[in-house]
Order: sequence, then structure tokens, then C-alpha cells
Amino acid sequence: MHTFCAACYSGWMERSTLCPTCRCPVERICKNHILNNLVEAYLLQHPDKSRSEEDVRSMAARNKITQDMLQPKVRRSFSDEEGSSEDLLDLSDVDSESSDISQPYIVCRQCPEYRRQVGQPLPCSGLGSEQGTPQASGDTPSTSSSVTTAQDYVCTLQGSHAICTCCFQPMPDRRAEREQDPRIAPQQCAVCLQPFCHLYWGCARTGCLGCLAPFCELNLGDRCLDGVLSNNNYESDILKNYLAARGLTWKNMLTESLVALQRGVFLLSDYRVTGSTVLCYCCGLRSFRELTYQYRQNIPASELPVAVTSRPDCYWGRNCRTQVKAHHAMKFNHICEQTRFKN
Repeated sequence: MHTFCAACYSGWMERSTLCPTCRCPVERICKNHILNNLVEAYLLQHPDKSRSEEDVRSMAARNKITQDMLQPKVRRSFSDEEGSSEDLLDLSDVDSESSDISQPYIVCRQCPEYRRQVGQPLPCSGLGSEQGTPQASGDTPSTSSSVTTAQDYVCTLQGSHAICTCCFQPMPDRRAEREQDPRIAPQQCAVCLQPFCHLYWGCARTGCLGCLAPFCELNLGDRCLDGVLSNNNYESDILKNYLAARGLTWKNMLTESLVALQRGVFLLSDYRVTGSTVLCYCCGLRSFRELTYQYRQNIPASELPVAVTSRPDCYWGRNCRTQVKAHHAMKFNHICEQTRFKN
């Protein structure tokens, strides 16, 4: 997150929708309460540093950021239809005191209390219910097809639970138990360590494509190639056209890239990640983008259009902050490393 004066940014906002610092599209605007508190504390100790009343009135008049801009809608990012943000949840700029604290207590599906509520015997007998036995919605996995956990497990009294980061539903926390018994399905991403219930019993969130899976099986969605190369839509379209001309999909590209990763041809910034590493959607998409760049970098120039290969390299290479602009992306090649101004 980059921080600016509201009055100054209001003037910039009228001219551009990009961030003044990184030149990336601005996804949301919010107050920086930490910095505001620091400024207020500093001015209490140094009142002579305060702005004059005239300056304050002038800046307030130039501030065009309304309250509606500070309260974006909550959104998740696991579905390909909902974007590929690095953040799982965008919280609106509302004080926590206004949240509803009267929500009913949600019981885990494998808690004894839950089974008593839905009228099922203890322990539950597998995924399918016997004929005539009522089955509550959400008991069967909605997305996972390879549940390896013991479904007859019953939570202990006051047992530890984890909240799925995707559907926000509780599940028994058996991560420590899995270290002794690998038959228990994974419950967390190997990179960010956030808990997810998809492999354990199936995520119940509508639209979830599989929030946790081995990297080679992760469903990133058909839109995962949009802006996949450093948010450079022009370079990303070149790659999409290359794949389409050869009848390949992003899954084929991922498979080839994972083979190259295993052979040591491709490298990831997180050396722990392999094709079998269990990742969440966000971490998987991040690693997928790294592999995609190397895949595009290894495409022979003879297999690309002349209009693509005839462009000179940008001095900033893949680190260029202006490559999100179409005219700059079309003029210079950004599938290269930075050659100048490294210091």
C-alpha cells in the first residue's frame, strides 16, 4: 500500500487511475490510520509544526475523496471470475465496533453438537448417508473429489478448530496429527500456512474452484492468463495467442513448466514449491506467474511475430513500472532483465 496526502492525491486522481508510485491500477482507497495516529502524536509534542488554519482549509477544499470511495465491497479472490488479487479479503474502512456481534455460534460438521442438531448418529459413517437418514447441506464435499481424511472422526470436547480462509467455516484442526498420519488430508497452504477445508471435506463456498490443491492439480481458471506477465496485457496477449495457435491451454503450459522446474531449467523464488506442493489459490497463482514468465522467455524468436521480436528491450525490463500502459508495452519488449539504473 502506498500512502499519499488526500488533497494531493485528489488532484492526481483527476488525471490518472494509476498509482503515482508504482504506476499500477489502484484497486482501493483507504485511510492509513497508523500514519494518521503517528502524525497526531507528533503534533501533540510539536504543536509549532502544525499547518496554519488557512492551509488546512485549502487542503480540505481540494480533497475529493468521498466516504463511498473508502468503503469498497468485500470480495474474495479464489474464483477466476473474481480476479486474482494477492489479498484474500478487502475490509471496508469501518470501525470494528459497528460489526454485528450477535452472529450465532457455528458448530463444526464433526462436532458432536452438530450431529445432534441434524439428527445424525455418532460417529458419522462416511460421505454418503444411509437411505432415510437426514443429511444437512454442506456435509458432502462440494468441490473436493479426493478426500482422504477419516470421515468418522469426531471432535473432542473443547478440541482445537481452524477457520477455512475461503468459506469461513470451522473444521477440526488436525494439522499436528497429520505430521504423524499422512493419510489425513492437508488443511493448510504450504507457503502462507493459511487453513483451507477443500481437501479435508470440500469447501462449501459457492463458486470455489478448489481453494487448496497440489500445485499440478490447482484450478486457476480460464482467466489466469489475463495480465499474467507483470500486469502487462500486451505481453500477456502475445503469450495467449502463441498458445491458442498451437492448441495449448494454460494447463498444458503449467505441465510443461513443472517438468522444466523438476529438471532445474525453471526456478521459483520459493525453492520449496514443486508440482506436488499443496498450495492455496493465491500462492499457486503467484508461482504460476513466475513459471509463465520463464515459459514466455524460452519461446524461440522464430516462433513469434516479427512485430513482437523487432521491439527493442526496455531499460527497466521486467521491472518496468510503465509497462502497464499499452503504448509503452507495444513499443518496448519487457520479457528481459533490467540493464540500466540498477543502483
